[in-house]
Amino acid sequence: MPTPWRLWFAFASRSAAVGQDRTVNEFLVAYLDAIDERLLEHLDGDGELSSEAVIWLRRYTDALLDRSISPTTLAEDWPDWYLLTAAFVTVYAPEEVEELEERTAFLNAVENGDDVALTEADQAYLWALRLHLGMYSEKRKTDTEP
Repeated sequence: MPTPWRLWFAFASRSAAVGQDRTVNEFLVAYLDAIDERLLEHLDGDGELSSEAVIWLRRYTDALLDRSISPTTLAEDWPDWYLLTAAFVTVYAPEEVEELEERTAFLNAVENGDDVALTEADQAYLWALRLHLGMYSEKRKTDTEP
């Protein structure tokens, strides 16, 4: 998990980006690099989340929703899911999804090493995340079509 100073830097970078003419992908690169440089491997050549990363984010989100994986098991299998979804929500999702994210219980529980059942607020966040990951995938497809 990222250290508090890395998260502070990432959010400070977002605040600075809002007041400047920085593109989303420039912010995403700075955000992920501030958290953990190795997360940059999940970006494509345009500095956007790769389609493969989005597919995996969506698969694990679906697995959480259908309860075929627990939040703790996900943290063991692919801890990057937590960092990449936080980055995705910060960079691409509307404010409503960020508000849902703030109400979740499982994100804090996993960070503390606790395993919890998903609450209604957790499920609402995951459904919104799933929806926006799908919309992002479709938009990226249409952006790359000739």
